[in-house]
Amino acid sequence: MTRDSESGSPVAGVIVNAAAQLGTLEPANGLTNSLGIVTLKYSAGLVIGAGELTASTVIAGDTFTGTLNFEVTRRIRKLGYFDANNVFIENQILVIPATTLSAGGDAQLTVAILDENDERITRPEEVVFSSGCIAAAQSTINPTNPVSVYAQASTLYSAVNCSGTDDITASIAGTDAQAFGTLEIAAPETNSINFVSAEPLLIVLRGTGGVGRDETSDVVFQVMDQSGRPLPGVSVELGLSTRVGGLALSTDVGNQNGSAISNGDGEVFVTVQAGNVATAVRVLVSMDDGDGNLVTTVSDLITVTTGIPDQNSISLSVSEFVVPNAGNRDGVTATLTVRMADRFNNPVVAGTAAVFTTEYGIIEGSCTTDDAGACSVIWTSSEPRFPLSGTADIKTIKNTACPDFIGQNFVPCPSELGYTRGIRSAILVHAIGEESFVDSNGNGQMDQDELYENISEAFNDHNEDSLFTPVEVCDTDPASRNVKQASRKRLSTLTPTACLTSKGPSPLFNGLSCPVEGDGDWCSRTLLNVWDSVDITLSDDTSWAVVMVRDNVVVTRTVTGALQMIYISDEYNNPPPAGSTVTLSTSGNCEIVGETDYSVPALQSQGAFGLPVRQSR
Repeated sequence: MTRDSESGSPVAGVIVNAAAQLGTLEPANGLTNSLGIVTLKYSAGLVIGAGELTASTVIAGDTFTGTLNFEVTRRIRKLGYFDANNVFIENQILVIPATTLSAGGDAQLTVAILDENDERITRPEEVVFSSGCIAAAQSTINPTNPVSVYAQASTLYSAVNCSGTDDITASIAGTDAQAFGTLEIAAPETNSINFVSAEPLLIVLRGTGGVGRDETSDVVFQVMDQSGRPLPGVSVELGLSTRVGGLALSTDVGNQNGSAISNGDGEVFVTVQAGNVATAVRVLVSMDDGDGNLVTTVSDLITVTTGIPDQNSISLSVSEFVVPNAGNRDGVTATLTVRMADRFNNPVVAGTAAVFTTEYGIIEGSCTTDDAGACSVIWTSSEPRFPLSGTADIKTIKNTACPDFIGQNFVPCPSELGYTRGIRSAILVHAIGEESFVDSNGNGQMDQDELYENISEAFNDHNEDSLFTPVEVCDTDPASRNVKQASRKRLSTLTPTACLTSKGPSPLFNGLSCPVEGDGDWCSRTLLNVWDSVDITLSDDTSWAVVMVRDNVVVTRTVTGALQMIYISDEYNNPPPAGSTVTLSTSGNCEIVGETDYSVPALQSQGAFGLPVRQSR
């Protein structure tokens, strides 16, 4: 900060030059702002120790200098990997495969990162993998350096033109942490085996397959001779990088790795069969190169997941909670987007269908998800905008009897007036999925006595009371009768009934995570509708009302210096659309203290939009 030496006031527009030891400044100088402040970014170098930062400027011919002492320290990090017994092996890279890599083959490099307390780090670090072949561009890694990670870094090493011994180092800049590994790579002139394809790269847990959900992935490798031609009749050994949850290969012999013979095109086919735990896996293939050396390569990463949505992983959003002019104009649109994930919070399988219904207006009936587990539909303003005439069980509430302003009716009110405000539409989305549960032992299945969330059939909550309010219910649960009589709502169920089943298809856990031995006992493999909903306001630009309030009393004139609130809503106490501009003005010799133009934020369930205003003369 730069100040005048006599007045002590900030000095703007002067050049400040700075220099730092043990690091760099970017930029090295700058102009002070109206507060006499200039901001420079300091980056520590690789040298640790104490340093000094110096800043100087010239004001009216006089030079002024300031200094700041600082110290650069080194973060404590440890690199290594966890073995099969969960023991941390420090300073070592986990290299898969550990045998000789085939010419042009791929290997996986993995390191884990611990802090000074031997805990996995919780903030991102950048790990750099280096080797002679990587430096010479004879090998590549994917993702490329630096690999940004939290607690573990993995990259796929590809031996493009590298052969022989390649010593690999993993390091973290600004720390002493290092880990080492070695790859033996077969010479290009020897026989090799290459990964060709894996389809699909995402499969679902065993027992959860169906239309668009595969439980298996077909993997292809190709054996090549020293001239690069396909080599038939070669025996190869096949394995997996992990067998957690019962993952298996079609070539397995019992629980042991099996073998296969390359066909006339040198191709080897094997099928990965999903287990019951979500994970990522690679297929490993090994062969004798003809000189007595064992060469190995790996497939692309195959992900195992459930593929179907669970209840706590479906989310519905809308582009605008308050849709401008939709209350009095046809053809105004809003976008509804649903996002779905399985119980591991991986995106559902692409092509999963979501079904939409709306209370008012028109909405596209369904959409299918993309690879990110999301899809969107368009809602369009149209009739109907109100309940059927004479519908006594849904009452439209207007700005009457505001509890905040005694004796005032038909004014914008900051409080909710109850359900249901006029020109608001309830929108429901549902998809076939399963209930959510807590997998306390991590075995990927719903075991007896594990905690789960039992959900009711899906319904569109037209009166926004968060309850299905039928005349009767299909069970004897007293809690399900804690409702108002006969409010108009619409069921969406896989098995249509005349009344709500508050515990879904059964009072048990419902889903494909139910093991076969538990079906009908402590859980059920019957699927159900998972669902979410949102309410939108059909804004009417012809019915805005404004009221000015001081000390919770509606006033007709302003008081100098007093804080007053201005509330704005339509006749149903709905706020204006997001982005609407509110402009304040005065007459005579009054002035507004502060801003005169305000932008309305996105409001979903609040009452009228409120704005504090103070005036002075």
